[in-house]
Amino acid sequence: MDRNAVVGTDPYRPGRPGTRTGLLALDFDGVICDALDECALVTWLGERPHDRTVAGPGQLEQLPGVFTERFRAVRDYSQLLDHFLVAHLPEADSLTSQADFDQLFGSLPRERVERFTTAASEAREWFRAAEPDFWLGLHTLYPGVPELLRHAGAVVIVTAKDEPSVRSILRRHGLEQTVAEVFGECRHKAAAIQEACARRGLPLDAVTFVDDNLSNVRKVAAVGVRARWAQWGYQTPEHRAEAARHGIEGLELGELSALLADL
Repeated sequence: MDRNAVVGTDPYRPGRPGTRTGLLALDFDGVICDALDECALVTWLGERPHDRTVAGPGQLEQLPGVFTERFRAVRDYSQLLDHFLVAHLPEADSLTSQADFDQLFGSLPRERVERFTTAASEAREWFRAAEPDFWLGLHTLYPGVPELLRHAGAVVIVTAKDEPSVRSILRRHGLEQTVAEVFGECRHKAAAIQEACARRGLPLDAVTFVDDNLSNVRKVAAVGVRARWAQWGYQTPEHRAEAARHGIEGLELGELSALLADL
């Protein structure tokens, strides 16, 4: 679909004042909440023994500082839980581009990636079920997001995070009823949004999508959705330069109220 075929629906920019969007589609980590410490912890336990006799706060304290710093860098390039495995590789310290990251991740044996993803998911499920207060406390909602969810109308979540985790966090903040649908562990966000629109009888240009990952923004925009690049999540200088080359307009956290006005 030609994303410029419909006047006023440039997918990289907000709609014209006074228009109303039929659906708001949001990423979760990096857009709705900050869960960096939680992600670092389950990533560590994806390749290390999980001593369940040690409570969550103790587990978090035991994370090596060098690993935490490496994970912060890896998080900026990652789209999926699988990708977090790269934080266990010393080679990740020399990453300077998305291409380097993709090549390093692609060099990993599929069996190792699958073992890691299973173990990290199990650690997450354990903390969510056995230590809910600790686990939920590792997820901080970004300012203005609760108000956006409460007043946006139809909202769907399209995220790599698993659906039970998303719903638990929303429930904690009294926001579960603000979301119509959660596409969890989503690897193809454009396809998920197309599915959501098809079920609702909505055209793709009636959707506003917000994600902090530039690759996701570009892929979703390519199918005709108005996509915004959230600046409060995880980006790299390389991504900002790429966005500038393609004329992709960023969305600042302080602009959420303006985004709401355009829905």
